[in-house]
Amino acid sequence: MRGTKRTRALVIAVLATVLFVMASATGTSGAQAHDDHDAHDNPTTTMPPSSSTTSPPQPGSQTTKIRYGPYNVQAAPVNPDGTHGHAHTGNRFSFFIRKPCTNCYVTGMTANLVYQDGRTAGWSTDAQLHHMVMLAQGGGKTDTTCAVSLFGLLGQRFFASGDERTPVISPPGYGYFVGQENWHMIWELANHHAEPQNGLFIEMTYNWVPASTPGMTRVTPVWMDADQCGDSEISVPAGASSRSWTWNVNRPGRIIGAGGHIHDGGVNVTVQNATTGQMICNSVARYGETPLYIGHHGEGHLSGMGVCTGTRANPVATVTRGQRVTLTGNYNMPAAAADQMAIALLYIDQT
Repeated sequence: MRGTKRTRALVIAVLATVLFVMASATGTSGAQAHDDHDAHDNPTTTMPPSSSTTSPPQPGSQTTKIRYGPYNVQAAPVNPDGTHGHAHTGNRFSFFIRKPCTNCYVTGMTANLVYQDGRTAGWSTDAQLHHMVMLAQGGGKTDTTCAVSLFGLLGQRFFASGDERTPVISPPGYGYFVGQENWHMIWELANHHAEPQNGLFIEMTYNWVPASTPGMTRVTPVWMDADQCGDSEISVPAGASSRSWTWNVNRPGRIIGAGGHIHDGGVNVTVQNATTGQMICNSVARYGETPLYIGHHGEGHLSGMGVCTGTRANPVATVTRGQRVTLTGNYNMPAAAADQMAIALLYIDQT
């Protein structure tokens, strides 16, 4: 029976992938190279030596690192003047990826991009974790803002990261509950070098506690996106501009965490209660904070996004059913772009 359910889930996920890609025209522009290697040909997970440590802020939490991959990105295309552009994999899908635990609460998640030998990959090595999204399918979980759609068939979007690799750390007493559901991942990598980048891994660091841990409360993720239910990529012009999307609140409660994602040229991502006027979170982009985020021409790239964290007694904000909450991405672009983003993830206590 378990095998039958797993096969059925895989068929649904594969069908959703095909339809999603067709509907959203996922891929790369003609100016970018495209990697023909499909994620399904790769082993989806490898497990380096595990570690279990006490990791704040949740007392008694354990830490598990999982590498997903290896993934390859072809060489960047060479231009007639001898310079080279950027090669992108386009969106790729990894199904039934390994979870750090079952019947537990994940209290922290951080994404990284590394080579086989453990070196961190980034702008300084001409590689880029363009974006990655994790989804939970089954176990009664549905996506808050995109459940009734082709995208919703893939599951509940509960974590995402770009090259800024912002950690998601729950305040004490909160976590994302993990049951018997399946996890899937959407990812895109980029190469800014004239040679291929081979053997790249998306390395996730998870903090978690058993479900039996006293005093734990599960959070509900809410995905907000300027291209909601699409491939999340939007076109923006050169100069200053903004793009918005509004959520009609269907999962009311206390917001205990929020943060944004944007690409180079982005200024900030705001989340505002349009009904009351309250600014819920202003996630400001930071650039070139460490050598990892300095490109081969000496330019600083997006290296961090601000996050907003609260507690049960002092949440970031409280939203009620039927209120309207607006996401806005603000930009100051040096040139027009077709793959900009404006995303925010909220984590809500609905108890």
